[in-house]
Amino acid sequence: MITAWTSPLMVLLCALISLSCYVTAQESCGANCPVLNFKNVAKVLLQKQRELCSPSCPSGDEKAQTDALLSKLFNPPVIYNNKRYAISKIPYSDSDEAMAYCNAFGGYLAEVDDASEYKVLQSYVLSNPDDIVLIGGTDKAKEGTWTFQRTCKSIPFLDWCSAQPDNYGDEDCLSFWKYGGGKMNDIQCNFRNSDCRFMCELPIA
Repeated sequence: MITAWTSPLMVLLCALISLSCYVTAQESCGANCPVLNFKNVAKVLLQKQRELCSPSCPSGDEKAQTDALLSKLFNPPVIYNNKRYAISKIPYSDSDEAMAYCNAFGGYLAEVDDASEYKVLQSYVLSNPDDIVLIGGTDKAKEGTWTFQRTCKSIPFLDWCSAQPDNYGDEDCLSFWKYGGGKMNDIQCNFRNSDCRFMCELPIA
């Protein structure tokens, strides 16, 4: 039976194929790969998330497609306190785009709420190859006052790399810095290079 979700699903499958090819190509050419603009893909993912929340969707097939896309976009996750934390395989153009990816899968940029959670995520970052991993946090509204973008609440736990934060070049977003011992570092919200990724905090189911 053909349903209303057929057309968006085909778009999603095309996006999945394109992303799969990009990730494969990136593994061979590394930093020489052209930077791909994922904004349109993020819009498709947000639409897909709305469909997943619709009772008219066939949940089994939809979940399988979403899980397949999740595995293409993100490294294997770590589980902590009934949440999944996943580091992206792909770059991002700015923190808003990174948040859009997380939102598309029902989550948000990872938020560190306490020392225990911090240790789990720090260990996860250190076990991955990428140097910089963007997470939830900004001091854009007031320099030196760090809050979560999602809730605007103060970040209860911060553990900075040596000599950080330094706000070098107007750095208003928060990241883990692997080569800074896996501790926190301030970063420009639109900063990106071949070793820069983002981490989502996602529901398990």
